[in-house]
Amino acid sequence: MADQPDREAIEKAEQLLYEEGMKLRGQVLGASHVANSRALDPFQQPMQSMAVAMGWSLCWTRPGLEKRVRSLLVIVMLAVLGRNHELGVHVQGAIRNGASEQDIQEALMQAAVYAGAPCALESTRVASDALKRMRESGELK
Repeated sequence: MADQPDREAIEKAEQLLYEEGMKLRGQVLGASHVANSRALDPFQQPMQSMAVAMGWSLCWTRPGLEKRVRSLLVIVMLAVLGRNHELGVHVQGAIRNGASEQDIQEALMQAAVYAGAPCALESTRVASDALKRMRESGELK
């Protein structure tokens, strides 16, 4: 039928977006994070694929903001949402994207003003732990 979607074309497009998104995701979050997401059970994979295609391919590859700025925005949003595991991962990604520790600290100070001190205090602790792990691994001096 002419009004039916071309599933083959859609699946090819989805696969391309996923593959390109995973490349960028690996650069920002690291190979082990990507490997862990590939190892999720089959029930979780469709959601993982959609998140990668939307977030990492359609959003992160846009030309309007540099990766450093995108990372700082993500850090603040995750802090406000209280998504601490993802926050720690994205703190490390922000460093890989050229953000400094001071950039991250200032972004969390901004979160304190708009989202409250408890949010910022917890987020600062998570960020500090993530930075400590990077120092211990030698990825950050």
